[in-house]
Amino acid sequence: MSSPTKCSISSSALPENIDTTLPIPFPFPLEDNDDANIEERRAFWDSPTVFQWFSERGYTLYKREEEEWGGPAWTTIPALPCETCGNLDYPYPHYNLEERYGLPLAFRTSEIMGKIVYAQDNRNPSHHVAIKLIMTDSEERRILEFLRSQNLAVLKENCIVPVLDILSNGHFSFAVMPRWGPCLHLPNGGSIKNVVQIMHSMLKAVAFLHKHNIIHRDIKFANVLVSHFSDDTTSYTESAAREQLRSSNSLIYCLFDFDISMMLPPDVDKRYYRLPYRLSWDGTFCQPKDTAQGEFDYNPFAYDVGTLGRAFCIQYQHLSTLIPMFAPFLDRMTTRDISSRFTAAEALDFFESFLPDISADVLELEAPEKPSEPMDQSYDVISRTENSSID
Repeated sequence: MSSPTKCSISSSALPENIDTTLPIPFPFPLEDNDDANIEERRAFWDSPTVFQWFSERGYTLYKREEEEWGGPAWTTIPALPCETCGNLDYPYPHYNLEERYGLPLAFRTSEIMGKIVYAQDNRNPSHHVAIKLIMTDSEERRILEFLRSQNLAVLKENCIVPVLDILSNGHFSFAVMPRWGPCLHLPNGGSIKNVVQIMHSMLKAVAFLHKHNIIHRDIKFANVLVSHFSDDTTSYTESAAREQLRSSNSLIYCLFDFDISMMLPPDVDKRYYRLPYRLSWDGTFCQPKDTAQGEFDYNPFAYDVGTLGRAFCIQYQHLSTLIPMFAPFLDRMTTRDISSRFTAAEALDFFESFLPDISADVLELEAPEKPSEPMDQSYDVISRTENSSID
């Protein structure tokens, strides 16, 4: 047996004199985003210089919405007129103006950390995008460049967010992606068919990333991207248009957000690769307990699978009473015996093997609400085969 491969990630620094056409006046990245000066970031994104820079590169940033009381606004709205309803082709999402409490909803966004802004494509203002500030010399940039090099059909089939453009700016870059909708999470409602679609999408995404030696390290509910957006004041369940798309099986779910992901060399052996245990603390709240007993290191590929499995347990493990194969499936995704845990490819294969056995009647059922007790805390001791009761 070969010895475990330890973390050995190197980075080639960029030359100091690399051309920066748009200076970034605030510290980035920060160890803790709580230290960010939001007013400083907001002033940067709202400046005429920044608007002009992006306009010259084909994008018009949303404009800051003025508050009635005269103070600074958290929300932005499109700067260019566009159609009031867009049934667009992939990769651009559907959108529509809806009414809530008798008032029309616009395209408001409320991103408050200053890392992401929204914009319109100058060639077609109905194409709405999200633009994220990233470091040029970073794993995130490498991963996004790889995804950008992939055929859009491949990304769609494997449920990975498409990268439309990467704007270089010296030591900083801007990644351009389709705009996503608000309240991103794994929905609890809808039909069993919808639940199965969401789980299948996430499994395909993680399997695709692992095939290319990309570890995600932050799989969580908020990493579900849907092919429809609406006003940020509209929740997932309050959007009639999104509900209609969901009921017709027309929503697309994708994995995104690669800010702490890593792309490892192609010769890395996934079975034996290890990272220091401290890195397992980064990211989402629903990690497995792989480093809870004093371990010095961990397998990040197995950790991704365990994290996704735990996320599924939080939201869907109670459905094993309707789909019995959910029980062994989730058991093998989250088992504490790492050597017996599914790989991402094995999890996808197992899931697809029992999909044909789920009856049409079950798939059309409305998924019951998950129990109110904190089942995410009991994912590793719960009995999924006995009416989801705790052992």
